[in-house]
Amino acid sequence: MIAAEPESTNQYYELRFVQLRNSKANQSGRMSEFLEKHHLPMTQRLKLGPVGYFQIHLGPDSPKLVTLTTYNSMADVESKRAAMRADKEWMKAVEEFGSADQAPYDRQEVWLLRAFDGMPKLEAPPIGEKQTHLFDLRTYEAESERDSEEKVRMFDTEEIKIFRRSGINPVFFGKTLFGSKMPNLTYLVWYDDLDARAAAWSKFLNDPDWKRIRVQPGWSDAEIVSNVSNTFLRGLPFSPIR
Repeated sequence: MIAAEPESTNQYYELRFVQLRNSKANQSGRMSEFLEKHHLPMTQRLKLGPVGYFQIHLGPDSPKLVTLTTYNSMADVESKRAAMRADKEWMKAVEEFGSADQAPYDRQEVWLLRAFDGMPKLEAPPIGEKQTHLFDLRTYEAESERDSEEKVRMFDTEEIKIFRRSGINPVFFGKTLFGSKMPNLTYLVWYDDLDARAAAWSKFLNDPDWKRIRVQPGWSDAEIVSNVSNTFLRGLPFSPIR
């Protein structure tokens, strides 16, 4: 009899990009209200999360909302989605929201990511006197799966540690399993503000270990990163991650 594989400790992250439109229909306000009054309570009932709700602070295709949902495993994705379908209060809210005369949004795009071995669990920023942090959502595309996996290995073994000591504060790192712009890896980091971001990246770029690994054969951007995109986000007032 073949022994069962041990359950992975790596979390899975669902990123949902909700494209909205500025109009008299007030899609942004209606979607934010729906998330606060219905989606967030549903996640609390089902013990789903951590979750985050964000709006674009600086980036393309605004207005857009981004939601982050955390699962403990791929099996947890399946069980929680089944629980959502069985939640009568949630399904009633979804039905009513989708049946309105005015469209609630233009479209949605959903990505599923698996956490890196070098950071298998999400780390939410502390919420104290500061109401919301500045978040940077970054995607590194590659020309091949091999190249993308090599960039993951670079983060796992060296780069995440350099981020941390430079003041680039990770929330998660994930390899995209389903989504667009594949193959890619995507991560979310936070700062107090843009000045803190500038200071952290200056420290990172001058770190001796970064200067060493960025020219290491097989790890240069020209070899394993074909494109980088980033979007600045702010947590919505009700977001548990903000």
